[in-house]
Amino acid sequence: MTRSIVVTLSLFALSMGACARTVMDQPVNRVGDGWTLIVRKVTDGPNSFDEGNVIIKPKKGDRFIWVIVTLRNDERQPRKFSFDRCDLDVQGGVLVPGMVSHDMVIGYAAQLPREPQLDPGESIERRLVFPYPEGQSPTRLSCAPMVIPLPQF
Repeated sequence: MTRSIVVTLSLFALSMGACARTVMDQPVNRVGDGWTLIVRKVTDGPNSFDEGNVIIKPKKGDRFIWVIVTLRNDERQPRKFSFDRCDLDVQGGVLVPGMVSHDMVIGYAAQLPREPQLDPGESIERRLVFPYPEGQSPTRLSCAPMVIPLPQF
């Protein structure tokens, strides 16, 4: 019985890793407007996330692009940062994250405030999940005024 549970969990872990393609896996730092933004990882997929009792999938013709970031307040006073100022470019416009979640390996995705308040020097890690059209590739991530170029994928 125990062996079958281990095998099942191992297969699940492997299948989860196979559902995403790593686009960028090295930290890229940007500083602007009293914030430090570190983009830690960008993946094309997975194309679903678990909110406990519901599995969310992109609409037909879209996929999910995941961006893992660390954000730090470099100012001397508490401030709010809106993740709606983060976007990916797309033909004719921009797309903001469909979900802002924690960056935890264990547990399921949970929606977190899109505009958290950070104390001076405080850092937070978040996963930004962008619905994005299949067959297209963004050229950059912007969290105004910070811009990070992305490779084609």
